[in-house]
Amino acid sequence: MQIRLSIVAVLLAFLGAGGCAHTWSQRSGLPGEFTVARYQVMIHSDFPLPEHHRLMEDLHAQRIDLAKRLALPPSDEPIHVYVFETPERFNEFMRSHHPEFPKRRAFFVETDTRLSVYTQWGDRVGDDLRHEAAHGHLHSVVRNLPLWLDEGLAKYSENPPYRGGVNRELMQYIAPRLQQNIWQPDLTRLERIAPDRDMSLAEYAEAWAWVRFCMDTQPEYLEALRTYLADLRRGGPVEPLSARLRRLTPNPEFALIEHMRSLTAQ
Repeated sequence: MQIRLSIVAVLLAFLGAGGCAHTWSQRSGLPGEFTVARYQVMIHSDFPLPEHHRLMEDLHAQRIDLAKRLALPPSDEPIHVYVFETPERFNEFMRSHHPEFPKRRAFFVETDTRLSVYTQWGDRVGDDLRHEAAHGHLHSVVRNLPLWLDEGLAKYSENPPYRGGVNRELMQYIAPRLQQNIWQPDLTRLERIAPDRDMSLAEYAEAWAWVRFCMDTQPEYLEALRTYLADLRRGGPVEPLSARLRRLTPNPEFALIEHMRSLTAQ
């Protein structure tokens, strides 16, 4: 999940009188005794992690893959990942510094000057970090990414690469609705979601499905997604992705349903 905050709020919460990053971490309650860096990602923790931990390798591979698949330029803007050793410490920090946030295992927070991820160590830390770091990689190069696409790409990226972008949790939501013929995707509806609204499970599932459809079916759908992102980066009025897909196929919603049916049959 990604959250956008004003820089004023973050300064009030974290900064104080200045000093080095470790002092900042101590003062704010953030992990910071150990730091492991790999290109964009800097993981801060209060317990040691190997420099070549497989999580670091996963996040580096994700950075390269997203840039290549989406034809995005590489970025060197740091993504600061704060890993709390226990859920208790993580929850205490979030209650203290961000009481307005819903209860979750991880968050991506973007300010005017910093990209940050907060998460807890545990069995799902790999999925959580791949999801939130995807937000960071994307926001470092596309500043005005629509919420539905931001979350859809993060859901596509959160599972290990060998799953080919298939999100099993969201497939479990979609599959029975396909069987009952009651799943009715509508990309224009997703495109109207306000950037500050918390998405529902149904919306997450559909957002991921559209991303999987564009990324892994026909080359022209991937190219439509790439040119859409390129236009977003340039700024100004941008034709929505739904209109671009409709020029390629008269009924993209039906094509998406058929794609999801093919995934359930595998």
